[in-house]
Amino acid sequence: MNHGIGYQFKIIDERIKVRADEDLKRHDLTLTQTRVLGFLAEMGGRTTQKEIEEDLQVSHPTVVGLVSRMEQKGFLTTRPDPMDRRNKLVELTEKAKMLDETIDMTVEQHDRELLRDFSEQEIDMLKSFLDRIIHNLDG
Repeated sequence: MNHGIGYQFKIIDERIKVRADEDLKRHDLTLTQTRVLGFLAEMGGRTTQKEIEEDLQVSHPTVVGLVSRMEQKGFLTTRPDPMDRRNKLVELTEKAKMLDETIDMTVEQHDRELLRDFSEQEIDMLKSFLDRIIHNLDG
């Protein structure tokens, strides 16, 4: 059976997620949760649930569940947004901030493993191709 390229992307995505989740389990985190932490770090440690939804491109209920679990684990705090009470502000805790470097090192290690047999030129080309695919999907 000849699977399309979308199938290959799906297999790659699943394998990346499984491997990352295994590595992050010791910190009581998942790959998706580290993406939330990374986005919050980029935003100066504080943002709204709505902005997390937009960055991760997931639904409101998904973000509510993610944030709730991460708050229970002590990685985040939440409070109503004083500017818009319908929204919640989400903030990194010290526990989360202390893991920032460890998470970065894990991501770098995974990238090295993914690209270990590629030359610098091939990596640049791959990034360019992937950017084009993303652009094509965005319409």
